[in-house]
Amino acid sequence: MQIFGLRYFSIKAENELFDLPDNFKSKDLFIYALKNESSVTYYNKTYTVRLIKQTVDNRYLVGYFLKSIDTHIINLDGKLFVEKDIENWEKLFFVIDQENQIFASQLSTNIATSDNVKNVLKLLIDKNLSNYGYTVKLDFIADQYKFWSILKTSQGIYQIAFKLNAPNLFGGSKKANEWLTTLKEISNMTTVAVDVRNDRASLKYDPEELESYRDYADSGGGSWTLKVLQNNIPKSYKSSEHLRHKELDLEDDSPGFIINNIGFIIEKMKNIFDILNE
Repeated sequence: MQIFGLRYFSIKAENELFDLPDNFKSKDLFIYALKNESSVTYYNKTYTVRLIKQTVDNRYLVGYFLKSIDTHIINLDGKLFVEKDIENWEKLFFVIDQENQIFASQLSTNIATSDNVKNVLKLLIDKNLSNYGYTVKLDFIADQYKFWSILKTSQGIYQIAFKLNAPNLFGGSKKANEWLTTLKEISNMTTVAVDVRNDRASLKYDPEELESYRDYADSGGGSWTLKVLQNNIPKSYKSSEHLRHKELDLEDDSPGFIINNIGFIIEKMKNIFDILNE
């Protein structure tokens, strides 16, 4: 199965109405929200999440992202019949790395697109954290090479845009984090957008500065949009269209197999998390 990643982290957005649960840090809020086992409706489908196993060191959690596919059936009984809905669910396997704050999910567009997974998780989290004064940011971990590949194969640039989340995630390891930290202190912002354009495809840029924003965004701290001239045709690209992903060779993703083979599965996932966290 193909695995893609979402980075999550909590940002203080306002004064909380209630104190955080005992012994909780802000980065624990994502897991706390998922453990509530609530459900949400998204485009007329019901979704929920179940965590089924945690490693002994508490770093990794394994579970399922679930979508309802209730089936309408008719039971025949002589000359009478009974109509009823049977609750059923489709599932996507996932593993959470709490240390690097990565939600690594199975990619199966037949069940839910990557955008659906992201948006449903956001709805579930907001539903359970509305009283704590925090917002949880979720962004895709994107292909770290695509951004520069697009620019280098273009004859001109119309637009370079970034949407970057407030700092929390990278512990100062990303250069853009310093700028975002300053903005957060001044304005209490949770997101900042940078959007520069030139109608004649003549944008210029500082590679070093741009790389800092690109690195932060592609690592799960935001997103980018490019509009460029290629083969005399304007084309637009988004980071969400170029996810970083990796194949997981897993013979069985049933709950019984997962619970009984958690160590084996996590060993396989560690390499994937290394790639997602580069």
